[in-house]
Amino acid sequence: MKTPRIYNFFGVVVVSTCCGVLAAPEGGLLSAQAAWALDPAPDPAPYCPIDPPLLDSAAHLRAVSLDLRGTTPNSAEYAALPAPSPAANSSSVPESTIDAWLKSPAWATQVVRRHRDLLWNNLANSAGRFMPPSSNLGATYGLYYRSLLSPNVRGLSVPCLDEPATFTANGDIVFKLQPDGTKREGWVKVNPYWAPTTEIKVCAYDAQDNETSPTGTYCGASGATIDMACGCGPAVRFCMGGGAQAVLADSLADSLDRQVRVWAEQGRPYTDLFTEKVLWVNGPIVHYLKYQAKTPGQLRLVPYAMAVAKLPDLPFSAKDTWAPVALADDHAGILTHPAFLLRFQTNRARANRFFNVFLCQPFQAPDSGIPVDGVAAVEEPDLQKRSGCKYCHVLLEPASAHWGRWTPYGGGFLNAQQFPPQRSDCLTCALTGAGCSIDCKLFYLTKAYAPPEKSWLGWLIAFNYMQPQHLKNIDIGPTLLVKTTMADNRLPRCVARSTAEWLLGRGLVPDELPWADQMGVTFATSNYDYRKLVKTIVVSDAYRRAP
Repeated sequence: MKTPRIYNFFGVVVVSTCCGVLAAPEGGLLSAQAAWALDPAPDPAPYCPIDPPLLDSAAHLRAVSLDLRGTTPNSAEYAALPAPSPAANSSSVPESTIDAWLKSPAWATQVVRRHRDLLWNNLANSAGRFMPPSSNLGATYGLYYRSLLSPNVRGLSVPCLDEPATFTANGDIVFKLQPDGTKREGWVKVNPYWAPTTEIKVCAYDAQDNETSPTGTYCGASGATIDMACGCGPAVRFCMGGGAQAVLADSLADSLDRQVRVWAEQGRPYTDLFTEKVLWVNGPIVHYLKYQAKTPGQLRLVPYAMAVAKLPDLPFSAKDTWAPVALADDHAGILTHPAFLLRFQTNRARANRFFNVFLCQPFQAPDSGIPVDGVAAVEEPDLQKRSGCKYCHVLLEPASAHWGRWTPYGGGFLNAQQFPPQRSDCLTCALTGAGCSIDCKLFYLTKAYAPPEKSWLGWLIAFNYMQPQHLKNIDIGPTLLVKTTMADNRLPRCVARSTAEWLLGRGLVPDELPWADQMGVTFATSNYDYRKLVKTIVVSDAYRRAP
């Protein structure tokens, strides 16, 4: 309740409240103080807000147009507004106008921008990490070569000679001894995959176009760099050059944008964003998956989450050509899209983002802090039990398990056939110290950092400390999380609230929360009709009074 202000003006006591003023002579039968004490303002209305006036038709039209189309109305749209009528709502915009705008390409663009704010799918900082540095084909004085592999064949990290390459009768590259002790070959001209209509000079060793070396090494996979007969392959497609990594990063981000755009244009249920089994690909994405993904850098899209054989035949240069690829049931729309998985590279980060923006449940400690029960309590390795951590992790750990079969630092999928919960070879290498395979090193627990972890050696990392009732989260994946939050109404209520806050341009005040909750219920019963939800908001009094 707001505290009254009490003043004494020349013997008259004045009590100022938000709803009026009480005044009485000082020492009178009923002082102003007593009047306040006997008749306080009722608790439900501690202040007397004055609602700002509703926007008039023109202002309302402008606001809706800016939010739904990103542009102001034209003169014809202003002229088409109905004349104000005392019997009608003078601030209304025709429903037919709003309906048409919600079906326009401009609206789809606004939805893409909105979800880009939610998903943070800009991958610019990922460029340069899709392949190892040894696969980078850079240029020095117009000569393209792999500088990190150059010492293996030339003796130093130097390019080849600036002259055409020569070959023996058997087709072997001729290297010439140089005064500095290096051995260098010449170049050959190549039409690179990133610019197929141009020619570049590529050092002959790097320009070797074998798909498979004479010893049987596939030249487009990890480990091929130790085979001297493996270069960058036909059109140097096994290597990164010409800014291809940045183009790939942009393409993956654009793929997620396109998925949202197509959904918005078609007006499908909001939940389709989390359940559809489609990936949009263009030339750079297809090229990477076919020819470069098997030589991953810090980020990896292997083991493949899709059938590569089903990818369309698109060259790298087809950056603006997009095609949908059908995916298996393990996928969960944007929640397993490569751009989302690469932007949020750990399972905890993925769960945290979903809870923040789609459930309105941030993992945040209370303002009062979290008590910690001594040093021994914080040495507990299970974060679901550790004092000071369990406040969040008792929920975050089982939530993150929904991404347990999706690789960290990438978008690969660990299928149950190749990656069972426990693998004997990973257990053996963990116990004996024998050389662990890449699979074991990356995806299985092979070293115990605390005594309780010894029982998890040889297990897929996602299973560590997982409670029996949460194992289904790993098996079913993010789809289970979505369905659970649909059933308990957390998802529709949050989407309704966050959409209202987006369109109002502010957070909701307490009095508006019941309105948002009711919209969430209506949103769910309308089969998650996002257009209808948005329309409900932009015709509401709250929207038309928004600053």
